[in-house]
Amino acid sequence: MAATVEEPRSGIVRTVVLRVVALAVLLLLVLAAVLTIQTMRRLPDTLVYFVAVDPNSFHLEPVGRMSRSDAPEERARDAVRMLAQGPSEAERARGLSSVVPAATVVNDVRFDDGIVSVDLSREFEMGGGSAAMQGRLFQLFYTLTQPADVDGVVLLIEGEEVELFGGEGLIVESPWLRSEHETLPVW
Repeated sequence: MAATVEEPRSGIVRTVVLRVVALAVLLLLVLAAVLTIQTMRRLPDTLVYFVAVDPNSFHLEPVGRMSRSDAPEERARDAVRMLAQGPSEAERARGLSSVVPAATVVNDVRFDDGIVSVDLSREFEMGGGSAAMQGRLFQLFYTLTQPADVDGVVLLIEGEEVELFGGEGLIVESPWLRSEHETLPVW
């Protein structure tokens, strides 16, 4: 008779233990998911290109930033804002700079069939010599075309499509297609 009392009690204990273990595993999975989400929120999702100086030339160097926007228009706005803000102190210490004027404002952004049209304020084309103007265009172009869904860029200043940029009269392709410029420039 004693054996029959022990069997139901051990079955109840076993059930309780299994439920506690299942709950512990579930809590661990939830904790792992929360930690993964928190980590993903801290990872860069956008590449911004800054200018680096070599002894005899300039080149672009990508730096990770967080945009957190899925819409191409908002990513483009964020990217131009990041270019205008320039590199962090640590990045400046590594020799990176931005030749995009801090006062640059995005007036409008449109995305159509893989082409992002970005309308910038007049400040974007103000100041700087030929190398700075080239760098400015390169920074904008390579930054805006790094997401896979963007094939090219059309640049507008104050609503007017740009064919010649700045006082130097740099020719701007329209649309400027990334597939025709796969490698980063050196100038």
